[in-house]
Amino acid sequence: MMVKKMCTSIFTKTEDNKHFLARTMDFSFPLEGNPVFLPRDYSWHVFGKEMTNKYAMLGTGRGIAGNYIFTDGINEHGLAMAELYLPGEAVYNKNEVKGKNNLAPWEFLNWVLGNYKSIADLEKNLKNIRLIDTEVPIMNKSIPLHYIFADVTGRVVVIEPSGGELKFKENPVGVMTNTPNLEWHTQNLRNYLHVQPKQFSPKKYGEFNATPFSQGTGTTGLPGGFTPSNRFVRAAFFKEYINKAKNEEEGITNIWQILSTVRIPKGVVIEDSEGEDYTEYLAGICLESRSFYFTPYENNRITKVRLTDELIDDGNVVIFEAPRNQSYYSPEGVIDRNDTITTIKEVIELLDDIKTTKKGQIEGKNKDILENVDDKFLKENISNIKEFLDVIEKNK
Repeated sequence: MMVKKMCTSIFTKTEDNKHFLARTMDFSFPLEGNPVFLPRDYSWHVFGKEMTNKYAMLGTGRGIAGNYIFTDGINEHGLAMAELYLPGEAVYNKNEVKGKNNLAPWEFLNWVLGNYKSIADLEKNLKNIRLIDTEVPIMNKSIPLHYIFADVTGRVVVIEPSGGELKFKENPVGVMTNTPNLEWHTQNLRNYLHVQPKQFSPKKYGEFNATPFSQGTGTTGLPGGFTPSNRFVRAAFFKEYINKAKNEEEGITNIWQILSTVRIPKGVVIEDSEGEDYTEYLAGICLESRSFYFTPYENNRITKVRLTDELIDDGNVVIFEAPRNQSYYSPEGVIDRNDTITTIKEVIELLDDIKTTKKGQIEGKNKDILENVDDKFLKENISNIKEFLDVIEKNK
């Protein structure tokens, strides 16, 4: 069975210094993952040995062959990580080495998040970790992976296994997709210096003044396909130019907007084997709040789970099943009562607010109304307006 996955990952930050690692999971094999929490001291098996995690973690996981396999996640110290496909370039070691932490490539994420507090902490021990070419249970094949890491310091790095000792690559763009390697994608951005948010100016051709047909001429040339290089350029462009988010809520909104530009619907990307790659889910992680945001293909609502101290203290494996059926928000209608009586009542509320409160202390809807109000006039005439209201009420 030939399966491939694509995926796009981005690293962003907000104006209040919140950091996020996010990704699409594009795959032709149904992973059926959900947000899963693993407690401290969780044990799992690799190459016949028992491994134990020191730290709690939360991410997209699924139980396979007695272990939980994760594709992305965060631990209790704010270290986050995601694995993406790197076909044709990822090279693993063939044999285990005594005294090293020998891991299958798909177990690397579990080990890192379960045992390291930060990128710097992992960096100290990177030479002792060895990735061994091993088949994934139920898929019966080895999968070529590379990895992106981020922590609360704002550092973001990548590992692209090339055989032998693992090494970090700094990621100056904060984007990762698939083959070719990170250096190629970074240099490829130099081919898109003409792409910009601003409209192009009119140009003259002889006596003809050519003006833009409509808005958006600056984005002419932005690649629209789903190849790794197209997705990298598109993600980098939107990440760079989208309005900066002020806080976590706006940060997640921005992430979902950016990732929507590389999200793949079913039926649009067909493999040689006739399988279809599609975006199985979106995931976004806020490193400071340890919040995990998740949206599956079938439901556009965002599921949010936090890695809380309560979860850590409880010490249980917890699966948070995200709804797979489309759900809708149905607001209750509010009758518009913008008639004379209602309006005058609002004025009276405003006047009472003015009479009892200093103008600078007024909050809520009245604060905006008062920006251009002559409160001296209103104070002097409040009793007349109230009498007028009484007359209207009596003659309704």
